[in-house]
Amino acid sequence: MSEPKEALIKVIAISVSLFILWALQRARWDRRQPLREHLLWCLVAIGALGYINFGGFHIDGTPFHIWDQYHYVLGSKYFPELGYDGIYVATIEAFEEKDPTFVPPSRIRDLRTNDVVPREQLAELQQQVRMRFSDPRWAAFREDATHYRMREDIFLDHGYNPPPCRAAIERLFTAWLPFRGLSVALYASLDFLLLALAGLVVYRTFGLVVLAAISLSFGLGYCSRYFWIGGAFLRQDVITALLLCAASLATGRMRLAGGLLAYATCCRVFPFFMLLPLTAFAAFHWRKEGERAVQFALGFAGVAALLFIAGCLAGRGAEGWLESLRRLWLLGGVIGPNAVGLKVPFSSSVANMRGELVDPSSLYVYTRIATDVAKTEREHLWLIIVASLAMTTAYLRVAWLTRDIVTVFASGVAAITIMTSPGCYYASFFILLALINPLRTATSLLVANMLMYLCAVLVVMLFRHGIIELNGAALYAPVSVLLLLALLDWLWNVLRSTTRQNHLLVVETSRSGA
Repeated sequence: MSEPKEALIKVIAISVSLFILWALQRARWDRRQPLREHLLWCLVAIGALGYINFGGFHIDGTPFHIWDQYHYVLGSKYFPELGYDGIYVATIEAFEEKDPTFVPPSRIRDLRTNDVVPREQLAELQQQVRMRFSDPRWAAFREDATHYRMREDIFLDHGYNPPPCRAAIERLFTAWLPFRGLSVALYASLDFLLLALAGLVVYRTFGLVVLAAISLSFGLGYCSRYFWIGGAFLRQDVITALLLCAASLATGRMRLAGGLLAYATCCRVFPFFMLLPLTAFAAFHWRKEGERAVQFALGFAGVAALLFIAGCLAGRGAEGWLESLRRLWLLGGVIGPNAVGLKVPFSSSVANMRGELVDPSSLYVYTRIATDVAKTEREHLWLIIVASLAMTTAYLRVAWLTRDIVTVFASGVAAITIMTSPGCYYASFFILLALINPLRTATSLLVANMLMYLCAVLVVMLFRHGIIELNGAALYAPVSVLLLLALLDWLWNVLRSTTRQNHLLVVETSRSGA
């Protein structure tokens, strides 16, 4: 399914969903509960089918994401030898050995520095990585790495970057299986199973209305679309862990909740910032929440310790964690072309949004863009600080006013948005907002996502008419703005409803006292 066709279908699906949401919020359903329930299940189905593009899956029609699986399957299976710097040079060596007619790419990303360099500069590293393998392990890698042949741009991507604990978890699956058609299908199925588990837990904990809101926000979301990481390998485990964490908080399973957030944090780092509003909530309400906070902290610390040990056993010892931190520091210093977050609109210059800085050879080469983004960010630093303080004040006020810990947890979306600029496909964490005031929140998120799809079509049209060069900033700066507007709308409504509830509680207390 082509991207313009996907955008058209998604806009139609969003329009239908918005009409149903409007009816659910406006009509009186006292005597028509069965019909209301049917409509909610219809929304769940629209979201689920929307995620897989109503059977269209990827642009080429396949349900599998070989590009992404190449990184995560081979990166974890051969983590002891490849580390964080060897996957591309080892793959080139494997192709050269297996196919004498293979022509290596002229440029490749040096994963030690993150720079794109002539392939000849990495000849020494290529030999070093080959020497890390025993002959049997190299023979297995050569067969896995050369089974699928992808376009040369794959060597300009960013390699394999998860922390060692994530590699240890992935190796539970990849260490025993070759990288072939059947295993690719197995790896892709894991994310569907995780999403189904998350949906079941959300339904049983929060009910059908919340499930419908979550399904729509995820399945019709621009940033969570199948195009990015659908059909990949264990890429939906973090959002699943966050949804299960919310369910655990709602049911009072504090140690389990802490452990789930620790898992998400250790595997992807950015969920760590969800601890900020939770910590503030515990501090503001320590007399009532102190014991639960301690249980949560114990669960978090226990799972984090276990994952640290698992990472040390992943094949590179404790040094693997130091390598991971160096890699994370290198990647974290650059806002990518498809990044989202509070800083992105303030870091996108006019020249960048016009595509004047794009490398004509590949969108994966963005040295000039990264330099311009850093410069623009410095120029607008005071605006970023003011906006960050305003949003921080808002989510801290939520933590102060509310007594609902799930609301506080969901407000962690604001903390992540302020503190990080992750790739757009990680922005699926915005669906956590739909846990609170679900129908109203789903409406806001769907409107924002509809505008994102329209922005994507507009960018393509401007490119085809020669007005701009195709680039990330022209799309993801508006996408970030729309996400921020949806988040601000959510914060405003939560604060308003919480203030009203607290006022009514004070009035009732004073009346009962009188």
